[in-house]
Amino acid sequence: MVFADFCPMKRRIWLHILFWLIFWFVYAYLGSRYDGNLAKYIEAEVFQLPARMLATYLSLWCFERFSGAEAHKTWLTLGSVAAANFTGGLLNRVVKMLWVVPMYFPKASFDFWGYMLAFDIFDCVFITFTALTVRLYFRNQEMKKRAAALQAEKLDAELQALKGQIHPHFLFNTINNLYALARRKSDKTAPVALKLAHLLRYVLYESAKPVVTIEQEVNNLKDYVELEKLRFDEDRLSVSLETEIDDPGRAITPLLLLPLIENAFKHGVSEKRSEAWVKASISLKNNQLRVLIENSKETERPTNPQGIGLRNVQRQLELLYPEHHRLLVTDRGGTFLIDLEIDL
Repeated sequence: MVFADFCPMKRRIWLHILFWLIFWFVYAYLGSRYDGNLAKYIEAEVFQLPARMLATYLSLWCFERFSGAEAHKTWLTLGSVAAANFTGGLLNRVVKMLWVVPMYFPKASFDFWGYMLAFDIFDCVFITFTALTVRLYFRNQEMKKRAAALQAEKLDAELQALKGQIHPHFLFNTINNLYALARRKSDKTAPVALKLAHLLRYVLYESAKPVVTIEQEVNNLKDYVELEKLRFDEDRLSVSLETEIDDPGRAITPLLLLPLIENAFKHGVSEKRSEAWVKASISLKNNQLRVLIENSKETERPTNPQGIGLRNVQRQLELLYPEHHRLLVTDRGGTFLIDLEIDL
């Protein structure tokens, strides 16, 4: 922690040193244009730096100490900054009178209260304004970084909360299905439990990662479909899942597609008494993911297409793929269609 605090302070010190070195050289160079003696002006400017530094840092302190939204604070800040620069200009005149002019310009005439006093004050004002501009710039950049970090933390927390909704929602439905099979003492209980174990491993461990490969996500969907097929008789349910992936290693958010296929079984197959079907296709071509899921449903029974799972997916898409996705949900009476496109 001490090292972390020390590094920014060390960087700040070096920035201040660089700032004054630049002004020192620029003023010396501009002065040397009169007679070409750069070394003389470099030495002369050393004597004048303390007065300018005093005016600058005193002005910055006044700005930090007195600035505010109230009118009286604004006038107090301006007045104190003006006084600091006037003091710096006067001090610089004293330095010139006692050291700079006698040592480096002995033949020059010197008038303490002459018009050159205004130039010395202006020098302090110019440096102060430059320093204040630089400080405000770096402070604005730091505020932007903090705002971006806070926004990233907020988005991450919301995404984790959304994933946290998927876990109990998915487990509740699957365990209920497993319980129903166990009560009937079905031979499908053991295969269902094995498939459930595979899904649980994916949900609990892989979903903790920020991204997985599209191949992993598709394989998880296949396991889920096989799990659902074990619950129903073949003459009651027809399921087809087609995949065409040109880049199996392409990254995608884990558990993003699971609620979509789960929605088809929960609000379609489970509610339809006979001849239910689900058709799904997943394709990835040139980083363009296309997911089509269509299922049959009872026409006389209202469905809830905006349930927890679908709302969850919509929010994750808004957070993770803003302006890079399209989700269409269509209720056709006897069928329900989900059409999703994502630029991965």
